[in-house]
Formats: sequence, structure tokens, C-alpha cells
Amino acid sequence: MAEEAPMLVQGELFSPEQAEGTTRGYRGTVAAKVAGITYRQLDYWARKRIVEPSIKASHGSGSRRLYSFKDVVILAVLKRLLDAGVNLVNATSTVAYLERRTVGQLEHVTVVCDGDEVTECSGPDQVFALMQSGRAVFAVSVGAIWHRMDLELQTCDHVDLTTGQLTPGLPERPIDELTAMRLRQRLEHQHEQRQRAA
Repeated sequence: MAEEAPMLVQGELFSPEQAEGTTRGYRGTVAAKVAGITYRQLDYWARKRIVEPSIKASHGSGSRRLYSFKDVVILAVLKRLLDAGVNLVNATSTVAYLERRTVGQLEHVTVVCDGDEVTECSGPDQVFALMQSGRAVFAVSVGAIWHRMDLELQTCDHVDLTTGQLTPGLPERPIDELTAMRLRQRLEHQHEQRQRAA
């Protein structure tokens, strides 16, 4: 009787970041600065597994965490929720929800909070219905944060994931009204193109 060949199990070909086309990683200092939190908060959230870096976790003294663009957006959303008075349990469940979405999906998400509960709204009708409930609610446009992080991270140093090299960001320069308007128009145009393609 012939001997059976062992079953081989193939692992993941790509990490979630590679599958989404992630080519940049951001060090903890950059992620904290752009998200508007202290490095101490960033470190605490990573150690407590509230928001962990999806590219490279810290493995002891001297190793550097690397955060993806999506991680930075989620850090900024978490800060916004906590600043608005959402308790940590609900804010953390929102983080878990956002982590299951792709970068492209996050560009179109709005979360509505009443201080205790967090709900995703996909359109203005849902937001309006929650407001009609009589509860005090506030909305966090993850999409607006997504676009702000996208602009801010362009001026920041990043690690090129294809080469492993640290690459300087674009030089910061003061933005006049006309330039800001053009940037907004460009982002709106890109947003419309993505919606048509989806």
C-alpha cells in the first residue's frame, strides 16, 4: 500500500496591509503626533492591545513599532471618541469594528455616539433617525479624519515597506486659501472617482 503524502497547508500569501496595497509604515512618534495623542497614550494603547501597530509590533527595548495609515486613522478616531466622552468600552468596540474594515471602506464611514452606544451610519437618513430619538448624539466622520490624516502624513517621514528605508515626507509649507481650496477639490474629485468605481 502506497504511503499517503502529507497534507500541506499554505499560509497567508500577503499580510492584510500588503493585500490592501500598503507601502508605507509610520513610526510611533509620527503616528502619535498626527493622531493628536501623546506618545505615552500610544504606548499604553499598544500594550493594552486597544490599537496595536499592524505592520510591526514592538519586541522589547530598542525595537520600533510601525503603524499603517489605517492604524493612524483609527488612533485619531479613538482620540475623538474619548475626547467626546464615550466610555473606553464603547470606544474600544468601535476600534474593533473599524479594524475589520478596509482602508477604502473607512473613507466612507460615519459613527454616531450618544456617550454609551456607538452606531455606524451609512447615510444621512440614519443620522437623522438617531437624532430624532431625543438622545443627545454626536457624529464622528471617519471619512473626514481619513482625508485629514492623508494630507498630514504626506509631510511626515515614513518607512518604505518595499525597501525598508526611512523616507522623508514632503516639506511642510504654509497653505494659502487658494491652495487649500484646490487640495479640497482634488480630494473631492478623488472621492467621487472611488465612489463611481465601487
